[in-house]
Amino acid sequence: MKNLTRTTLGFFISFCCMQCPAQDLQKKLPVNEPDYHKPTLFADLPDRIDFNPANFLNLFELKVGDSVNVPISARFNFDGVVVSRSDDPGSSSVVIRSTNRLGARWIFTKVTDGSNPTKYLGRIISFEHGDSYEIVAEKNQYYFKKRGLYDLMSE
Repeated sequence: MKNLTRTTLGFFISFCCMQCPAQDLQKKLPVNEPDYHKPTLFADLPDRIDFNPANFLNLFELKVGDSVNVPISARFNFDGVVVSRSDDPGSSSVVIRSTNRLGARWIFTKVTDGSNPTKYLGRIISFEHGDSYEIVAEKNQYYFKKRGLYDLMSE
């Protein structure tokens, strides 16, 4: 009687396993495709904006919650609120959430390495929009270069 119970249980488990495949081969796996049709935030601005980081060193002294009005160029003021800041031994960073370009954040970082000159890094980016700006350095000259959102990141 014990053998009959075990055999019946074994057949039942085998039958259930055959009826329930591990993966449904008919369904496609969800893939995050980039949305290349997002609206642009900086369409009214040029592809390149000259930028002198020395004019913006006061941003690293601000506190979280401070309001700022940063004239990046004659046509581009970045108004916002400081939402984050960091002071580490080798770098300082500030993140400003825009109030005039809704959804945008400016991440601005100063890297001070003892053996190399000071470098500046940063981006103005919005995940709801298809364009962004990145700080680029060429021959000790800094400028903002317009880039597509998916040129800077991937999902």
